[in-house]
Amino acid sequence: MIRRGISLLGVMLAIASVAAAQRPTDIVKWTAVAPAKAVQVGGVAKVALTAEVEPGWKLYALTQPKGGPSPLAIKIAKDAPFAIVQKDIARPLPKVQKDDVFSLETMYYEHEAEFVVPVSIPKTATPGTQVVPIEVTFQACGQSICLRPFTQRLEVSVSISK
Repeated sequence: MIRRGISLLGVMLAIASVAAAQRPTDIVKWTAVAPAKAVQVGGVAKVALTAEVEPGWKLYALTQPKGGPSPLAIKIAKDAPFAIVQKDIARPLPKVQKDDVFSLETMYYEHEAEFVVPVSIPKTATPGTQVVPIEVTFQACGQSICLRPFTQRLEVSVSISK
């Protein structure tokens, strides 16, 4: 009886460790870096956004078609005075592959993907260092599991000048 309890405990711990390793922030690690130089009020700060994707996982692209996994979305947090020019986000070309599970072509990144995100600084911004809150919503899938879409908030400090 004790051996059975120990075996069951071992299995439960193994399942718990696998589940803990499959948190979205463990599978895709995001970093955001502000431009080195100050940005003038009314200008555009080009924020470098990088995703490091664990081996064996796919991060779906901004251009992911409807009907499959959730596409990547990069936005400014609500109530922040900044804006992203979505059409001007510089992004790498995604890989494209027919996915039998979703019955469509999926667009995704593996290993690493770097984006340059143009953040508009309002003319009313106060000069000095301002925190720009960026929200990245993403979905990642491995060979046998897809994680639910997850939104991660990143904050980057941008130096603003007159």
